Amino acid sequence: MIYLAAFFIPMLFLFIFEPAFINFAEKKRVYDKPTSRKIHTRLVPLWGGLGIWLSMWIGLAILYFISDEVKLLLVANFSALNGVFLGSLIILITGMADDRKALSPTVKLLAQTIAVMMVLMYGVEITGFKIPFMKYVMFPRLASIIITALWMLAFTNVINLIDGVDGLACGISAIAAFTFSIVIIIEVAFSGLSGGRLFAILSLLLSGACLGFLYFNFPPAGVFLGDSGSLLLGFFLGIIAIQGMLKLTAAIALVIPIMVVALPIFDVVSAIIRRSRANVPIMRADSEHIHHKLLKGGWSSREVSLLMYNLTLILSIIAIMATIFSIKN
Repeated sequence: MIYLAAFFIPMLFLFIFEPAFINFAEKKRVYDKPTSRKIHTRLVPLWGGLGIWLSMWIGLAILYFISDEVKLLLVANFSALNGVFLGSLIILITGMADDRKALSPTVKLLAQTIAVMMVLMYGVEITGFKIPFMKYVMFPRLASIIITALWMLAFTNVINLIDGVDGLACGISAIAAFTFSIVIIIEVAFSGLSGGRLFAILSLLLSGACLGFLYFNFPPAGVFLGDSGSLLLGFFLGIIAIQGMLKLTAAIALVIPIMVVALPIFDVVSAIIRRSRANVPIMRADSEHIHHKLLKGGWSSREVSLLMYNLTLILSIIAIMATIFSIKN
Protein backbone atom coordinates (compact mmCIF):
# COMPACT_ATOMS: atom_id res chain seq x y z
CA MET A 1 0.00 0.00 0.00
CA ILE A 2 2.86 2.38 0.86
CA TYR A 3 4.48 1.65 -2.49
CA LEU A 4 1.26 2.53 -4.34
CA ALA A 5 0.90 5.75 -2.35
CA ALA A 6 4.52 6.67 -3.10
CA PHE A 7 3.85 6.26 -6.81
CA PHE A 8 0.54 8.11 -7.05
CA ILE A 9 0.95 11.02 -4.60
CA PRO A 10 3.57 12.98 -6.63
CA MET A 11 1.74 12.14 -9.84
CA LEU A 12 -1.52 13.62 -8.56
CA PHE A 13 0.35 16.58 -7.06
CA LEU A 14 1.75 17.49 -10.47
CA PHE A 15 -1.54 16.90 -12.27
CA ILE A 16 -3.00 19.56 -9.97
CA PHE A 17 -0.15 22.02 -9.44
CA GLU A 18 2.11 21.84 -12.52
CA PRO A 19 -0.02 24.47 -14.35
CA ALA A 20 0.82 26.86 -11.49
CA PHE A 21 4.54 26.10 -11.87
CA ILE A 22 4.28 26.69 -15.62
CA ASN A 23 2.57 30.01 -14.96
CA PHE A 24 5.33 30.92 -12.49
CA ALA A 25 8.04 30.24 -15.10
CA GLU A 26 6.12 32.30 -17.67
CA LYS A 27 5.80 35.23 -15.25
CA LYS A 28 9.55 35.11 -14.69
CA ARG A 29 9.98 34.82 -18.48
CA VAL A 30 12.08 31.67 -18.21
CA TYR A 31 11.69 30.16 -21.67
CA ASP A 32 13.56 27.83 -23.98
CA LYS A 33 13.94 29.92 -27.12
CA PRO A 34 13.92 28.32 -30.60
CA THR A 35 17.29 28.05 -32.37
CA SER A 36 18.53 26.35 -35.52
CA ARG A 37 19.68 23.33 -33.46
CA LYS A 38 16.41 22.92 -31.56
CA ILE A 39 13.26 21.31 -32.92
CA HIS A 40 10.62 23.53 -31.29
CA THR A 41 9.49 26.72 -33.02
CA ARG A 42 7.91 28.62 -30.11
CA LEU A 43 8.78 29.82 -26.63
CA VAL A 44 8.36 26.97 -24.12
CA PRO A 45 8.56 27.57 -20.34
CA LEU A 46 11.32 25.84 -18.37
CA TRP A 47 11.93 25.09 -14.66
CA GLY A 48 10.34 21.65 -14.92
CA GLY A 49 12.53 20.43 -12.07
CA LEU A 50 10.79 22.66 -9.52
CA GLY A 51 7.50 20.75 -9.58
CA ILE A 52 9.24 17.37 -9.67
CA TRP A 53 11.45 18.21 -6.68
CA LEU A 54 8.57 19.59 -4.60
CA SER A 55 6.22 16.71 -5.47
CA MET A 56 8.76 14.13 -4.30
CA TRP A 57 9.57 15.73 -0.96
CA ILE A 58 5.96 16.65 -0.23
CA GLY A 59 5.01 13.08 -1.14
CA LEU A 60 7.63 11.71 1.27
CA ALA A 61 6.38 14.05 4.02
CA ILE A 62 2.81 12.79 3.52
CA LEU A 63 4.01 9.18 3.72
CA TYR A 64 5.84 10.03 6.95
CA PHE A 65 2.63 11.24 8.56
CA ILE A 66 0.43 8.36 7.39
CA SER A 67 2.81 5.42 7.85
CA ASP A 68 4.71 4.23 10.93
CA GLU A 69 6.77 2.02 8.62
CA VAL A 70 8.01 5.04 6.67
CA LYS A 71 8.77 6.87 9.93
CA LEU A 72 11.06 4.02 10.99
CA LEU A 73 12.75 3.95 7.58
CA LEU A 74 13.34 7.71 7.66
CA VAL A 75 14.88 7.51 11.14
CA ALA A 76 17.13 4.62 10.09
CA ASN A 77 18.29 6.46 6.95
CA PHE A 78 18.14 10.02 8.29
CA SER A 79 21.75 10.94 7.50
CA ALA A 80 21.65 9.67 3.92
CA LEU A 81 18.29 11.36 3.36
CA ASN A 82 19.71 14.68 4.57
CA GLY A 83 22.45 14.35 1.99
CA VAL A 84 19.93 13.55 -0.75
CA PHE A 85 17.78 16.55 0.21
CA LEU A 86 20.64 19.05 0.33
CA GLY A 87 22.41 17.67 -2.73
CA SER A 88 19.23 17.65 -4.81
CA LEU A 89 18.46 21.21 -3.67
CA ILE A 90 21.87 22.36 -4.93
CA ILE A 91 21.23 20.63 -8.26
CA LEU A 92 17.76 22.19 -8.52
CA ILE A 93 19.00 25.72 -7.79
CA THR A 94 21.91 25.32 -10.22
CA GLY A 95 19.58 24.05 -12.94
CA MET A 96 17.08 26.86 -12.38
CA ALA A 97 19.87 29.43 -12.56
CA ASP A 98 21.13 27.86 -15.79
CA ASP A 99 17.62 27.83 -17.26
CA ARG A 100 17.25 31.52 -16.52
CA LYS A 101 20.69 32.65 -17.65
CA ALA A 102 23.01 30.06 -19.16
CA LEU A 103 25.88 29.15 -16.85
CA SER A 104 29.27 28.08 -18.13
CA PRO A 105 30.04 24.33 -18.16
CA THR A 106 32.73 24.96 -15.54
CA VAL A 107 30.29 26.60 -13.12
CA LYS A 108 27.73 23.81 -13.61
CA LEU A 109 30.34 21.11 -13.06
CA LEU A 110 31.56 22.87 -9.91
CA ALA A 111 28.00 23.06 -8.53
CA GLN A 112 27.41 19.39 -9.34
CA THR A 113 30.66 18.47 -7.59
CA ILE A 114 29.56 20.38 -4.49
CA ALA A 115 26.24 18.50 -4.56
CA VAL A 116 28.09 15.18 -4.83
CA MET A 117 30.40 16.13 -1.96
CA MET A 118 27.30 16.93 0.08
CA VAL A 119 25.83 13.45 -0.34
CA LEU A 120 29.25 11.92 0.37
CA MET A 121 29.44 13.85 3.64
CA TYR A 122 26.17 12.27 4.71
CA GLY A 123 27.23 8.71 3.94
CA VAL A 124 25.95 8.15 0.40
CA GLU A 125 28.81 6.35 -1.30
CA ILE A 126 29.83 3.22 -3.17
CA THR A 127 31.78 1.34 -0.51
CA GLY A 128 32.27 -1.77 -2.66
CA PHE A 129 30.42 -4.32 -4.74
CA LYS A 130 29.89 -8.06 -5.09
CA ILE A 131 32.09 -9.80 -7.66
CA PRO A 132 30.51 -12.97 -9.13
CA PHE A 133 31.64 -16.14 -7.32
CA MET A 134 33.55 -14.03 -4.79
CA LYS A 135 32.85 -12.15 -1.59
CA TYR A 136 31.76 -8.52 -1.31
CA VAL A 137 34.83 -6.40 -2.11
CA MET A 138 35.35 -3.25 -0.04
CA PHE A 139 37.03 -0.20 -1.59
CA PRO A 140 39.68 1.90 0.19
CA ARG A 141 38.18 5.19 1.39
CA LEU A 142 39.80 7.38 -1.29
CA ALA A 143 38.78 4.98 -4.06
CA SER A 144 35.24 4.95 -2.68
CA ILE A 145 35.02 8.75 -2.82
CA ILE A 146 36.41 8.96 -6.36
CA ILE A 147 34.21 6.15 -7.72
CA THR A 148 31.10 7.63 -6.09
CA ALA A 149 31.85 11.10 -7.45
CA LEU A 150 32.39 9.80 -10.99
CA TRP A 151 29.25 7.65 -10.78
CA MET A 152 27.10 10.55 -9.58
CA LEU A 153 28.47 13.05 -12.11
CA ALA A 154 27.95 10.55 -14.93
CA PHE A 155 24.35 9.79 -13.95
CA THR A 156 23.55 13.47 -13.39
CA ASN A 157 24.70 14.43 -16.88
CA VAL A 158 23.66 11.39 -18.91
CA ILE A 159 19.96 12.26 -18.57
CA ASN A 160 20.66 15.93 -19.23
CA LEU A 161 22.43 15.20 -22.50
CA ILE A 162 19.55 13.17 -24.00
CA ASP A 163 16.94 15.80 -23.17
CA GLY A 164 16.49 16.91 -26.76
CA VAL A 165 12.99 15.71 -27.68
CA ASP A 166 9.69 16.40 -25.92
CA GLY A 167 9.10 13.81 -23.21
CA LEU A 168 12.23 11.76 -23.94
CA ALA A 169 14.32 12.26 -20.79
CA CYS A 170 11.29 12.34 -18.51
CA GLY A 171 9.78 9.15 -19.94
CA ILE A 172 13.04 7.21 -19.84
CA SER A 173 13.62 8.37 -16.26
CA ALA A 174 10.11 7.26 -15.26
CA ILE A 175 10.75 3.76 -16.64
CA ALA A 176 14.23 3.60 -15.10
CA ALA A 177 13.03 4.72 -11.67
CA PHE A 178 10.12 2.25 -11.71
CA THR A 179 12.51 -0.54 -12.72
CA PHE A 180 14.93 0.42 -9.94
CA SER A 181 12.08 0.17 -7.43
CA ILE A 182 11.10 -3.31 -8.63
CA VAL A 183 14.72 -4.52 -8.51
CA ILE A 184 15.19 -3.15 -4.99
CA ILE A 185 11.92 -4.70 -3.77
CA ILE A 186 12.93 -8.07 -5.24
CA GLU A 187 16.40 -7.82 -3.67
CA VAL A 188 14.96 -6.93 -0.26
CA ALA A 189 12.38 -9.74 -0.42
CA PHE A 190 14.97 -12.40 -1.23
CA SER A 191 17.81 -11.13 0.96
CA GLY A 192 15.81 -10.10 4.00
CA LEU A 193 17.77 -6.84 4.15
CA SER A 194 15.56 -3.81 4.75
CA GLY A 195 18.18 -1.15 3.99
CA GLY A 196 16.98 -0.55 0.45
CA ARG A 197 13.26 -0.15 1.19
CA LEU A 198 13.35 3.61 1.68
CA PHE A 199 15.07 3.99 -1.67
CA ALA A 200 12.47 1.77 -3.33
CA ILE A 201 9.95 4.31 -2.02
CA LEU A 202 12.10 7.23 -3.22
CA SER A 203 12.37 5.55 -6.62
CA LEU A 204 8.57 5.22 -6.86
CA LEU A 205 8.19 8.86 -5.82
CA LEU A 206 10.53 9.79 -8.68
CA SER A 207 8.73 7.57 -11.19
CA GLY A 208 5.33 8.96 -10.21
CA ALA A 209 6.63 12.53 -10.40
CA CYS A 210 8.06 11.88 -13.87
CA LEU A 211 4.76 10.49 -15.13
CA GLY A 212 2.83 13.40 -13.63
CA PHE A 213 5.17 15.84 -15.36
CA LEU A 214 5.11 13.83 -18.59
CA TYR A 215 1.42 14.69 -18.98
CA PHE A 216 2.56 18.27 -19.67
CA ASN A 217 5.88 17.39 -21.33
CA PHE A 218 4.82 14.78 -23.90
CA PRO A 219 4.82 16.03 -27.53
CA PRO A 220 3.82 18.75 -28.14
CA ALA A 221 5.27 19.85 -24.80
CA GLY A 222 3.71 22.66 -22.80
CA VAL A 223 6.76 22.81 -20.53
CA PHE A 224 10.35 21.58 -20.69
CA LEU A 225 12.41 19.95 -17.97
CA GLY A 226 15.26 22.37 -18.52
CA ASP A 227 18.51 21.74 -16.69
CA SER A 228 16.59 22.10 -13.42
CA GLY A 229 14.72 18.92 -14.32
CA SER A 230 17.09 16.82 -16.41
CA LEU A 231 20.06 17.24 -14.05
CA LEU A 232 17.79 16.51 -11.09
CA LEU A 233 16.45 13.27 -12.60
CA GLY A 234 19.94 11.95 -13.26
CA PHE A 235 21.07 12.96 -9.76
CA PHE A 236 18.18 11.10 -8.11
CA LEU A 237 18.70 8.00 -10.28
CA GLY A 238 22.40 7.93 -9.40
CA ILE A 239 21.69 8.08 -5.67
CA ILE A 240 18.94 5.46 -5.81
CA ALA A 241 21.28 3.13 -7.70
CA ILE A 242 23.93 3.54 -4.98
CA GLN A 243 21.73 3.28 -1.90
CA GLY A 244 19.15 0.89 -3.26
CA MET A 245 21.18 -1.51 -5.38
CA LEU A 246 24.95 -1.18 -5.15
CA LYS A 247 24.86 -1.68 -1.37
CA LEU A 248 23.02 -4.98 -1.72
CA THR A 249 24.91 -8.22 -2.09
CA ALA A 250 23.67 -9.58 -5.43
CA ALA A 251 26.47 -10.00 -7.96
CA ILE A 252 24.32 -8.43 -10.67
CA ALA A 253 23.76 -5.24 -8.61
CA LEU A 254 26.48 -3.24 -10.40
CA VAL A 255 25.19 -4.13 -13.86
CA ILE A 256 21.47 -3.46 -13.37
CA PRO A 257 21.42 0.37 -13.20
CA ILE A 258 23.82 0.59 -16.14
CA MET A 259 21.68 -1.83 -18.16
CA VAL A 260 18.48 0.13 -17.51
CA VAL A 261 19.94 3.44 -18.73
CA ALA A 262 22.07 1.82 -21.44
CA LEU A 263 20.51 3.90 -24.23
CA PRO A 264 21.38 7.29 -22.71
CA ILE A 265 24.83 5.98 -21.75
CA PHE A 266 25.48 4.73 -25.30
CA ASP A 267 24.32 8.05 -26.75
CA VAL A 268 26.54 10.09 -24.44
CA VAL A 269 29.62 7.89 -24.93
CA SER A 270 29.10 8.15 -28.70
CA ALA A 271 28.88 11.94 -28.38
CA ILE A 272 32.11 12.10 -26.37
CA ILE A 273 33.96 9.98 -28.95
CA ARG A 274 32.48 11.97 -31.83
CA ARG A 275 33.45 15.35 -30.36
CA SER A 276 36.91 14.16 -29.34
CA ARG A 277 37.62 13.01 -32.89
CA ALA A 278 36.43 16.36 -34.23
CA ASN A 279 38.63 18.23 -31.71
CA VAL A 280 35.68 20.17 -30.29
CA PRO A 281 34.83 20.63 -26.59
CA ILE A 282 33.05 17.57 -25.17
CA MET A 283 30.33 19.75 -23.61
CA ARG A 284 29.55 21.58 -26.87
CA ALA A 285 26.04 20.73 -28.05
CA ASP A 286 25.48 19.24 -31.50
CA SER A 287 22.68 17.69 -33.56
CA GLU A 288 24.11 14.20 -33.89
CA HIS A 289 22.45 12.42 -30.96
CA ILE A 290 20.32 9.34 -31.67
CA HIS A 291 17.10 11.32 -31.41
CA HIS A 292 18.41 13.98 -33.82
CA LYS A 293 19.28 11.32 -36.40
CA LEU A 294 15.82 9.76 -36.10
CA LEU A 295 14.21 13.18 -36.53
CA LYS A 296 16.34 13.80 -39.63
CA GLY A 297 15.17 10.40 -40.90
CA GLY A 298 11.56 11.56 -40.84
CA TRP A 299 10.44 10.38 -37.41
CA SER A 300 8.20 12.69 -35.39
CA SER A 301 9.06 13.73 -31.82
CA ARG A 302 6.27 11.51 -30.52
CA GLU A 303 7.54 8.50 -32.51
CA VAL A 304 11.12 9.04 -31.33
CA SER A 305 10.06 9.21 -27.69
CA LEU A 306 7.85 6.12 -27.95
CA LEU A 307 10.63 4.14 -29.65
CA MET A 308 13.12 5.05 -26.92
CA TYR A 309 10.54 4.23 -24.22
CA ASN A 310 9.99 0.78 -25.71
CA LEU A 311 13.71 0.06 -26.00
CA THR A 312 14.24 1.17 -22.39
CA LEU A 313 11.30 -0.99 -21.31
CA ILE A 314 12.84 -4.04 -23.01
CA LEU A 315 16.17 -3.40 -21.27
CA SER A 316 14.31 -2.95 -17.98
CA ILE A 317 12.51 -6.28 -18.33
CA ILE A 318 15.84 -7.97 -19.05
CA ALA A 319 17.30 -6.28 -15.96
CA ILE A 320 14.46 -7.52 -13.75
CA MET A 321 14.77 -11.06 -15.11
CA ALA A 322 18.55 -10.95 -14.59
CA THR A 323 18.00 -9.87 -10.99
CA ILE A 324 15.65 -12.78 -10.28
CA PHE A 325 17.97 -15.26 -11.98
CA SER A 326 21.00 -13.93 -10.08
CA ILE A 327 19.29 -14.23 -6.70
CA LYS A 328 17.95 -17.74 -7.32
CA ASN A 329 21.39 -18.91 -8.39
